[in-house]
Amino acid sequence: MGQGQPSDDPRRRRILDASLELFLEVGVEASAIEEVRRRSGASVGSLYHRFGSKEGIAAAVYVDALRHYQREFVAALTRASDAADGVRSAVRTHMRWVRENPDRADFLFNVAGADVRRACGTDLRDLNNEFFGVVEAWLRRYVDAGELRALSTDLVYALWLGPGQELARLWLARGRRGSLRTESTVLADAAWRALRNDPDQEDM
Repeated sequence: MGQGQPSDDPRRRRILDASLELFLEVGVEASAIEEVRRRSGASVGSLYHRFGSKEGIAAAVYVDALRHYQREFVAALTRASDAADGVRSAVRTHMRWVRENPDRADFLFNVAGADVRRACGTDLRDLNNEFFGVVEAWLRRYVDAGELRALSTDLVYALWLGPGQELARLWLARGRRGSLRTESTVLADAAWRALRNDPDQEDM
């Protein structure tokens, strides 16, 4: 069973949740398979069969969390009525997901390093290719319609989600104090002002 497999299997879910808890407590490197086994109730043989190694478990936790985030982000774009609604909704969804899934967010943003991402292999690449394909198609539709500015993908990401990403990191690092609700509205409006195709903006 590959690490990119959806986690609707209850036993797999217990392993991923127990591993996430452990990784947040002591980090991936200091974690031990035996402790994952103890917390999840799975046998060591089952853990190795499903994931191959501790790094494989960490990769599965990473892909699982990212898939959950990306699914909600895409859903927000799909429901959007126009470019403004999509840009704002995506920012609010980003912040709400962090607020409602702080452990997953902490792992994605702060705990998992390059080694974990490398261990994800093609699962991560395939997941991101599908996600960015959907997002870029959505953006292209509104760029072609003249509603959004024609910018590079990296710059769009920086303007759209960069501030929210940084605020989320600070929120997590400072003990998750505050709700992020008010800030979400401010960031959503700022993202729309940055990305909308406003001729007057060009002249400033």
